[in-house]
Amino acid sequence: MNGAAWKRWAIAGIAGAMLAAAPVYGPAIVDSAKGGTAMAAETTAASTAQRTISVSGQGTIAIQPDIAYVSFGVSTKGKTANEAQTANATAFAAVEKALKEQFGIAPKDIKTSGFYVQPEYNWSDKGQSTLVGYTADHTVTVSYRDLDGIGKLLDAVSKAGANRVNGIQFGTEKSDAYEIQAIEKAMANAKLKADAIAKAAGRSVKGVIHVQQGSVGSAPPPYYPLAKAEFAADAGGASTSVQPGEMEVTTTVSVTYEMQ
Repeated sequence: MNGAAWKRWAIAGIAGAMLAAAPVYGPAIVDSAKGGTAMAAETTAASTAQRTISVSGQGTIAIQPDIAYVSFGVSTKGKTANEAQTANATAFAAVEKALKEQFGIAPKDIKTSGFYVQPEYNWSDKGQSTLVGYTADHTVTVSYRDLDGIGKLLDAVSKAGANRVNGIQFGTEKSDAYEIQAIEKAMANAKLKADAIAKAAGRSVKGVIHVQQGSVGSAPPPYYPLAKAEFAADAGGASTSVQPGEMEVTTTVSVTYEMQ
């Protein structure tokens, strides 16, 4: 091998050895960067979790009912099923006429909640039955919004032929709006608790991390049985007096705050 050829071979060998010995930095650097980012994210999350307060809040508002659901019915008897049902239809037509003409109640606000025709029996001491006739019963629930006029409505349907009055349930048709008000009170209640806890810990509330609303409930006035109303109507004189009272709308929230 002459001098020039030997020199070229030596240079090539040295270059190859250097290339083989060179460390591969690219992928290792990328993996290291990813690991550092993930570790930083985990550290931040853990740090945030250590600076949180979880509390519950409740909001309750008292409201005036704006609708009443009045339940009453017509019960009639007859020797045959047809006779009892015909008598019932006649009596109920008079009641329905009073509702529509005297009080302007729309058909959509008169809902049948029960209807039946059934036989009536007398039972002997020996357990033998004797058919004595039939009973027809038609129950309706009327949605009525003039709460001051409920007494007059009860008196009118009683005079028209309703001979069974079940009771009144008061409610509201503005439940969505009232729920929003209750939520606002619940959130304010939760914030007061969080502020107190943070202050006791020597910190302050920074902001909301998570909120979850609980159930919404409304506590209506007690169901008003109308035995008293029937008595007042029979006694004559002043109209039956019915007092709606107040309702309550309540909701709860669970809130997680970050402290600083």
